[in-house]
Amino acid sequence: MNANPVTPPASTRLTRRARVALAFGGVVGLVLLGVVWGEVSGWPVLRQPMERAMTRSAAVPVQLEGDVKLHLLWRPRLEVDHLRIASDDRFKVPHLLDARRVSLAWTWGDVWRWRQGEQLRVQALRAGELDAHLVRLEDGVANWQLGAPAAPKDPDAPLGLPRFGSLVTDQGRITWNDAVQDVDLKVAVQGREGEALQGAASGYVATFNGRYHALPMKLQVEAGSTLPLLQDADATATAPWVPMRVQGSVGSSRLLFDGQAAALLGTPRLEGKLQFKGRSLADVGDPLGVTLPRTPPFDLRGTLAHEGGAWRLQATSAAIGSSRLAGDLLFDRRVTPAKLSGRLTGSKLAFADLGPAIGTQGSAAAEPATTPPGRVLPQRRFDLPSLKAMDADVQVNIDEVDFGTPAMAPMKALQTRLQLDDGVLRLGALQAAVSGGSIKGSTQLDANASPAAWAAELDFNGIDMAGWLPGMRTGDAPATPPATKGAATLKRERNQARQGGDQAVQSYLTGQLFGRVNVRGAGRSTGEILASLNGPVQLTLRDGTLSHLATEAMGLDVAESLGVLIRGDQPLPLRCARFDLTARDGVLTPTLAVVDSADSTIRITGQVSLRDESLALRFVTRSHDWSPLSLRTPVTVAGTLGDPQVGIEAKGLVGRVLGAVALGAAVGPAAALLPLIERGSTSAVDPCTVAAAPAKAATQPAAPVAPQKP
Repeated sequence: MNANPVTPPASTRLTRRARVALAFGGVVGLVLLGVVWGEVSGWPVLRQPMERAMTRSAAVPVQLEGDVKLHLLWRPRLEVDHLRIASDDRFKVPHLLDARRVSLAWTWGDVWRWRQGEQLRVQALRAGELDAHLVRLEDGVANWQLGAPAAPKDPDAPLGLPRFGSLVTDQGRITWNDAVQDVDLKVAVQGREGEALQGAASGYVATFNGRYHALPMKLQVEAGSTLPLLQDADATATAPWVPMRVQGSVGSSRLLFDGQAAALLGTPRLEGKLQFKGRSLADVGDPLGVTLPRTPPFDLRGTLAHEGGAWRLQATSAAIGSSRLAGDLLFDRRVTPAKLSGRLTGSKLAFADLGPAIGTQGSAAAEPATTPPGRVLPQRRFDLPSLKAMDADVQVNIDEVDFGTPAMAPMKALQTRLQLDDGVLRLGALQAAVSGGSIKGSTQLDANASPAAWAAELDFNGIDMAGWLPGMRTGDAPATPPATKGAATLKRERNQARQGGDQAVQSYLTGQLFGRVNVRGAGRSTGEILASLNGPVQLTLRDGTLSHLATEAMGLDVAESLGVLIRGDQPLPLRCARFDLTARDGVLTPTLAVVDSADSTIRITGQVSLRDESLALRFVTRSHDWSPLSLRTPVTVAGTLGDPQVGIEAKGLVGRVLGAVALGAAVGPAAALLPLIERGSTSAVDPCTVAAAPAKAATQPAAPVAPQKP
């Protein structure tokens, strides 16, 4: 018996190795066959594992319904008849995404980088129908933050949407509700876009209905893409420009924007041509925190750009009511408070169009009247809180400022610097041409004081009265705007007026006005400010004329008045006219008010109350020549600014008339004229140079004017 083991022959050993290799090859073959079968069949066995894996990753249920095909190796993609991604119950929406006929393609490299914390990139996504509900709560948590912990997020955090190589939507509906950015929109979209699609192959059409930043919105949008416009804030600086056309309504206004954009969320970037029409600028400014006045309908055209939190508007045309403006303005929200700067120009600014902004009634199209019956001073309250909503520094240059009344000529070449700083509104370095002369000075309104404090310092230099106040002209022919006349023309016309002038068209009062106003007031409206007015007002008229008929009427010189009516109202040269007034608590009292012509001297005393708009004025006329029939007696003006009552002091007049009657009865009819004859007198002293009343008297509270003897 042989104790040594028997060694198998070599052929036997090779056969065993072959069997192992064959088994291994068979396993590999089966695996390859399974992979091929899986790729061809779409891996139906992985359907449920995929749902579970996607649910774990998204932290919300994900369902794959209908025919599902998955391809993992060559061109990885997922084709699903019906894809549904749920939304957490706290967001109170039926789902995050419900899509039909979905095709999703990716690369494993993109998936790996996403798992490392980078932004997810989807190579391609196509949906025949898509319904999405995007919700972000006030604490910053959003239902599109898939897989993120339910912890409060930065309120300024970006959307965090994936990037797409291509995104094709045959029919899409998106509901976007964002409590952080105050957005509530319904969007209907269709088109194709993405990083892999360029030019004519890319394009989207969408409609937006809802609210954006408190503004109701209904827009139609045509864009070369929308994905770059929804990228995170970190990517907006390098995001490509996308052609975009937007038209529709925002609030009560109509909007047309034709340009390009690179981002809409976080920090928008856009530029293009703008047309904007609406009922009032205030309707646009209020929701955006921009201080804009309530105006008549406006039509704005120009270019609009936004970069880094700053909006720039280059308005080539801005029609607001009858105003015609333009400008280059920058609204910067990067500072606190936001600031408006730039320049405002234009051919015409009508006060009626901005009246409500300064406390007047304004245009009837802008706002109904707020002045109480029987009052003429505007009582509409200023919108003082809006003065603290932003700061401003705007250089203003306007060709013409129209006061909205034919009784007052417009200002020309208005220049000023508008500054709004912490609730204090200033118009500094103000100057304008007015009827051959000028106005210079500054005004200020401080909304921080309670009530708001107002101040004005204005200088008047060489203003032609006849041209500035054409309402004082007689006849039917209109006055030539004095701003269009040269100094020589104005002087020649004044000389003609002294010599008789044009009998068809004359002015009751002409001359060059000089003066200074330095007043203060406080209140919540123009009326309240005037009712509390304090400070001096000094006005002087030079090189002028005064209506002869008006002079005699103020003195009740019957004979002279009849003569003027017969031969015509020849203007009388003025020696001087001076008005030194003091305002105290809304009551204007003259310390010196005199009008001295070649015919007579008129002195004015009394007061004008801006508190209750009452008048208590007394005109005393002293003739420079004799008159055979004079009933001269002081003339009074009482009543209110809205309803002045002109009368006479009858006491002295009755005595003269009774004396005339007595002489006529005792001596004869001719003697009856003696008490009515006025000899007249001329003083060598210029009444306009007489020292004004002491300052102490000017500061005493005004009292009603008592009738005095002539």
